[in-house]
Amino acid sequence: MFLSVCFSAQTRGFMDMINWQRLLAQRTVGMRASEIRDAFQLAERPDIISFAGGFPAPESFPVTELRQVMQRLMESEADVALQYGPTEGIYELRCLIAERMSREGILTKPEHVIITNGSQQALDLLFKILINPGEPVVYELPAYIGGINAAVNYEAKPVGVRQDEQGLDVGALEQYLAKQREQGAPLPKVLYIVPNFHNPTGVTLSLSRRERLVALARDYDFTIIEDNPYGDLRLEGTSLPHLKTFDTDGRVFYLGSFSKICIPGVRLGWLVADPVIIQKVCIAKQGSDLCTNSLGQKLVCEFAKSGLLDQHIGTLKSIYKRKRDLALAALTEYLPKEVRWTQPQGGFFIWITLPAHLDAKQLLPGLVAKEKTAYVPGGAFFVDGSGKNTIRLAFSQVSEDDMAEGIKRLGRYLDRMLHSVRPTRAEAFRSA
Repeated sequence: MFLSVCFSAQTRGFMDMINWQRLLAQRTVGMRASEIRDAFQLAERPDIISFAGGFPAPESFPVTELRQVMQRLMESEADVALQYGPTEGIYELRCLIAERMSREGILTKPEHVIITNGSQQALDLLFKILINPGEPVVYELPAYIGGINAAVNYEAKPVGVRQDEQGLDVGALEQYLAKQREQGAPLPKVLYIVPNFHNPTGVTLSLSRRERLVALARDYDFTIIEDNPYGDLRLEGTSLPHLKTFDTDGRVFYLGSFSKICIPGVRLGWLVADPVIIQKVCIAKQGSDLCTNSLGQKLVCEFAKSGLLDQHIGTLKSIYKRKRDLALAALTEYLPKEVRWTQPQGGFFIWITLPAHLDAKQLLPGLVAKEKTAYVPGGAFFVDGSGKNTIRLAFSQVSEDDMAEGIKRLGRYLDRMLHSVRPTRAEAFRSA
C-alpha cells in the first residue's frame, strides 16, 4: 500500500514537470471539441427531453431481424465475419454498394468503393490526402461540425458561403471564387456539402444549384465532398439526383452511411471516388486502422441481400415522418411569433432562428435547469463566428409522447427570454 501511494505521488510529480505544449504537434492548437458530442451527454439524462443528439430513433432498430441474420452468419460464415478483412472492405459489400449507387444514377464499380468506419472516417482520410496547412476549404454557413473539424485538424482554412431555403447560395460561391482568381489569391481545392436534408438546417440543395455547383467545380478546378447520410430518408417530395451524377471527370467524392438507415453501432460508411483517390485513401487508412470491422460489414451485407434493408428504410420513413409532423405542429402552436424555422422534407433536423439579440448558447443552461429540455446551439456550425441566435433541433430520437411537451417547454422559455432580454439598437435593426 505504502509503495503504491509513493509511486502515485512520484508519477504525478513527473507529469507536472512535463511541458506538453512543447511536445504536442502544432496542429493540435487548432483542434476543438465538438459541441454536438458534448450535447450528447444531455441526451443520456433520463430527466431531460433532449433535441440535441441527431441519433436514430432507438425504437427503430431491427433487433429481431438482426439477431436472425447474426445467427445465420455464425453458422455459415463465422470464419470471414470474425477475421481481419481487406483495407478496401469486404468485396461482396462493395459490390452491393456499387449496384445501389448505379441504380441511383452513379455508374459505379467495386474498385470505386472503399468501406470506412462511418462516413466521418472517410472525411478524415480525404482531408488527410487532399489538404495542406493553410489551404482554404469551402463550407456552407452553417455546416456540419464534423466536416469542419475534419479539415481543421489538418490545419485547413475554413471559408463560409451563405445558404438559404434552396441550400448553398451558388451565386455567392461564384462571386467568392471570381474574386479570389481576380486578386491572385489561393483558390480552394475542396468544397464540403450535405445536399440532402442538411445537417444542421434540414434544407435540400435545389436541382439547378446542383448542376451549377458541379459546373463551377470544373471551371475553378476544385473537388466536392458530397456527404449524403440522410438521402434515403425523404419523407415527402421527389428525390433529386446526386451531385456525382453530374460529375464527368471524377472531382465529386460521394460519402454514404449505414448509420442512419440501418444501425449506427456498427459504424459503417463508404466512399465512392476515382480509383486513384481510392488507392490513396486506402494507404492512409492502413496507417489509421488497417481495416474496417468485418463482423459489421457481413451483418449489413446479409441484411441488405435478404431485402431487409429496403424494407427497414420504409419503416424508418414512417417513423420519422410522424415525428417531423408532430414537431412542426408543436413549433407552430408553442413557439413565439418572432421565431422562425425550416420545413425539412426529410432527415433528422429543423433549424430555428431566434431574434438577433438572443444567444442560443447562453440560453441553453437556463432551459436545461428550468425546463429540463435541451438543444444544440447553432453557433457551433458557423465557420465565421456568426449564427449565435440559431438552434439545431433534432426530432429523430425524441419519443412521440415527449415531442409536443419538449417544444412547449422550449416555447415557454423563449417567450420569457424575449421579454426579459432587451436588444441593442443594432440587433433590433437586424431582426426587423
